[in-house]
Amino acid sequence: MKSWKRHLLDLSGASVASATATAVDGIIYAVLLWTFVEWGDISVGMAAGLGAFVGGLIHYSMSRFWVFERFQAPLKQSAVAYFAMSWLAAAFHGTLTQSFVEYLGPSVGWFASKGLVWVFWIYPLSRYVVFGGLGANSAKQTVAERD
Repeated sequence: MKSWKRHLLDLSGASVASATATAVDGIIYAVLLWTFVEWGDISVGMAAGLGAFVGGLIHYSMSRFWVFERFQAPLKQSAVAYFAMSWLAAAFHGTLTQSFVEYLGPSVGWFASKGLVWVFWIYPLSRYVVFGGLGANSAKQTVAERD
């Protein structure tokens, strides 16, 4: 398959995985806010953390077993790399959001930060480091098969 077509397929699949994970994250967060947070059983931060954790599991699973499956990245190695990438992405997102809120407002600042972090950090590292390239089982595949 031509390289640009492969990248478009990767980009669209990664977008679906991210949108799905973000939607699940948001739904879990909202449900927890309306229930356990409202009842005083857990904090808002705990609700956000649980939603993000489940969203991360979904994004990792969709990326590893669907979007970038052809790379055959070893499970343990890709999970560790994904964890590091995600924590750094969270730090970047928090920092950018804090900076953008002053100029763009909370909602637009959050979305702008989320988009920039995804385009310049999450997608490239997922594609080239976590699952492909450094994370791929390159002994079993040629460059043509991976691209």
